This record gives sequence, structure tokens and C-alpha cells, in this order.
Amino acid sequence: MKNKLKLLLFVPAFLLSSCNFTYSYVVAGLDASSGSGDVIDDGIEDSGTYDIKIWVDDAIVDLTRTQVQQFVNDNGTKYKINLTIEPQSEGNAASSMLQDVTEGADIFAFAQDQLARLKVAGAVAKLNSTYLNLVSERNSEDSVKAATIGSSVYAFPLTNDNGYFLYYDKSVISDEDAKSVTTIMAKCKAKNKTFNFPARGDGFYSASYFLGAGCKTSWDINEETGAFTAYHDNFHEANGLKAAKGLREVADKSVVSTDAIASRLGERSAALVSGIWNYEVAKNRLGDNLGCAELPSYTVDGETIHLGSYDGFKLLGVKPQVNSKKASVCRKLALYLTSETCQTERFNTVSWGPTNVKSSQEEAVVNHPGLAALAKQHEYATIQSQCPGTWYLHLATTAKAIETSSTDAQLQAILTNYKNGLPDLLSDD
Repeated sequence: MKNKLKLLLFVPAFLLSSCNFTYSYVVAGLDASSGSGDVIDDGIEDSGTYDIKIWVDDAIVDLTRTQVQQFVNDNGTKYKINLTIEPQSEGNAASSMLQDVTEGADIFAFAQDQLARLKVAGAVAKLNSTYLNLVSERNSEDSVKAATIGSSVYAFPLTNDNGYFLYYDKSVISDEDAKSVTTIMAKCKAKNKTFNFPARGDGFYSASYFLGAGCKTSWDINEETGAFTAYHDNFHEANGLKAAKGLREVADKSVVSTDAIASRLGERSAALVSGIWNYEVAKNRLGDNLGCAELPSYTVDGETIHLGSYDGFKLLGVKPQVNSKKASVCRKLALYLTSETCQTERFNTVSWGPTNVKSSQEEAVVNHPGLAALAKQHEYATIQSQCPGTWYLHLATTAKAIETSSTDAQLQAILTNYKNGLPDLLSDD
């Protein structure tokens, strides 16, 4: 196939800092002269020229640009796409879209717990039966559930790896040492290194102590409006007190850092709790000394409790379009970007875990050290569900307050404050 890439411009975008944008890649006049591949017919004649904006993580901007070109190639002379790709973290995608849906991306990656907020804002289009059947056939059942509100699916599964595990420096911490929070801290302290664990500053990680102790939280959602209507949460009960006592151990700022910066491994840090998105950096930093394992355990009043975590997915959403032809092209492009081919390419490039059933069964994926550690942690993990975005902030505030507590009574008071603040979160999103 001969590509006709007419103009390639790299243009800085001076956009709102609150959106975390630093630049845009603009590719004008993307087209091709011949076609082959998995072309979907949804009954809409959509040949033409389209301006399409995509938001993806900075790590895959270049790869995504290449994949869009391949999509155009596969469809022959049918499409010309004026493409803009902007780096946007999946964790911030919903907040950025909600600032101005009209100016937001046509196709964008986001973490599954943001789906409800995006639906309420009218920022994601429901999949019709054609795409629902294809998505369901090609991806794991759990990943499709992650894209579902009520009985409707609103996004394309992108990755199955939105969880976290332990990275460690084997020259400092042995495989046996890596099983205990207390031992990891002691080994780091002895070598004047840090244990980088965001549990005191990020509710996504703070939850690991509570989930490990058997606490549960879930939120009821109105399928039509996407609004949260009720919650079911026992973080303030007896098991929550155990979790709070465990969290108090990592309040030792002399050894535990709340950042999750993998580039500090080897030099300043000997252990890190983070996700697969940091694997390539960690591998480059530690080389053969890189260890990957399920999360460690903590001990409270003589009881050993394995840290829990969230298992989550990243999804690719398509914004509703006024132009039905552009909507058709965006759906087809999103389906391609989440295909077996593209998911395998992302794994090979940045180690992201596939949701595609065929790609996820490949030997290289199954044996990948980071994904294998994540799979082991799955036994102790909770599938991430829809919740108000401010719940994570609320839990992080609770974890921060635990740092300065000294008695069980003080800890319980903090947990009671946490409970009393939950009703306010129903109206936040």
C-alpha cells in the first residue's frame, strides 16, 4: 500500500493548564490510495474528509498516530482525516472533557470509574448493536462490564491493567522481603532509600489498606441520568480501624514517599507501588535488578493482612457527534484502535495489558513480569466500579488525617468524619 501523507506538522498547543496539555500533534490530509483489512459496514455511507481530535496518554501519542494512518490505509480511498492528537492522562480525561465537551476530543481514553460522569455530561455515545456485538466477542467479559452502565455499553475496552503492584530493587530487597510492608521499610531505611507508596496522598492507593482488611464501598447509579443515588460503605467500621492502623505505619516520612515516580528507582528509591504504565521506566532504571510482585502485607495487632487493590480497565470513548457520518467514522476508528492488532502493538511498545481475548493469551503477555505480578494481585483485588470522582479525594483526606493520629479513639473519630462526609459526595458529580 502506498501512503500519501501530504503534510505533517508538529504544532505546540497553548491550552488550559488545568487540562494538563503541553502540545498537540497535527497531521493534515491523512489519506491512502488502496485498502485492505477489517472494514466494518454499519450501513452508513461515510466517505469524506474529517477533522478528528484524539486524546491519549503521552506514551502512545506517536503509536496512535501511526495506527490512525493504518486505519486510513485499510479503508482505501474512503477517508481523508485531518488528525489532531493531544496527550491527556486517562485519569484526567473526564475532568478535561467536562470543562467543555464541545471543544473536547472526538475520541479519548479514560479510566473506567469516570464513565458515569462522562455519561451525565453527554460526552460518550452509547454503542449500537453492531459495535456491542463486536466488542463483546473480542474482549473479556469484565472489560465489557467496565464499559457498561445499566444494560448499555458506552465505550470500547482499551486495557485491563488499571491496577497496581510492587516494583522493587533486588539489590536492596529480596523476594522474601517484598512480602512485608514493615520489612520493605526497614530495608529501604538501612540503605537510605525511599519506599514510594502514594497511600497517604491518593485515595486510589489509600483504598488498598481498607480493601485488604475486608471493607467495601459501592455506589448506586441512575442508568438514565448517570447520577449517584446511594452508597454502601463500611470503611468506618471495625475492619476500617484495622486499615487505619496499617496506614499509620506508612506515615513515616523519613522512608515513605507519597510520589509514584519510577525514574527515582535505583538512585533514591528501592521500592514503588504503581501500575504497568511505569514498567518501561522501572526496567530502564533497574535492569536485571528489577523485581515485580503482588502487593505486600501489613500487620495490625498481630494479624497479617494482605494489601488489597483495585482492578480496573481503561476505555476508549467516542463523543456524540452532530454529523452522523463523522460519528460513523469515529466509531470505526475507535473499534480499530481497540482491535487485537492495536492492543498487541501497545503491549509491544509500552507493555499495556490487552483486553482483547486473543492478544491477552499471547505468550509474551502471559509471561510479562509486570502483568504477571498484576495477575497475582488479582486474587486480592476489587473490580473498580463507578463512584463519584470526589470519593478518592475524600478518602485521601482521611488517609492524610491518619498521619498525625496516635490513639484508636482518634483514628475512629477520623473514620466517623469520613462516614459523615459521604452524603455530600452524592451531589458532587
